[in-house]
Amino acid sequence: MNLRKEEKNSYLQAIMFIVSCDGVISGEEITALKNIASRMGITMDKVNMLTEEVADGKALKNILSRIKNRQTKLQLMYDLVNICHSDGQYSEIERKSMERVTKLLKVEAEKLVEIEGIVNENIEFSKKTKQVLEVSNEA
Repeated sequence: MNLRKEEKNSYLQAIMFIVSCDGVISGEEITALKNIASRMGITMDKVNMLTEEVADGKALKNILSRIKNRQTKLQLMYDLVNICHSDGQYSEIERKSMERVTKLLKVEAEKLVEIEGIVNENIEFSKKTKQVLEVSNEA
């Protein structure tokens, strides 16, 4: 993904929004956020600054309005759904938040259903792979 600076910031702020939407921020969600920030070349200092903006109530609509490219929107939705699942559950609050994000991104609701489906398939594939290879969850 080749994003402009403001798109990167918005992308990470959207992740911070979804991570905090259920009121519980798990270690797995923080790890996922750090991995995406690293992948985008964003320092933890910058992540902390962006987190403060989200905490101060920066409107989700304003955050998402900077993301224009459809592929970027879909990748963001995929990353967000993955992060929602990272703690082992996809709560109703997270699901409703994803519906809101999808609407604000002006992406059709069916695409969210498709993305949720492939994320679920990936999770099941990973579980099956670990089972077949006899890999414990601690590894």
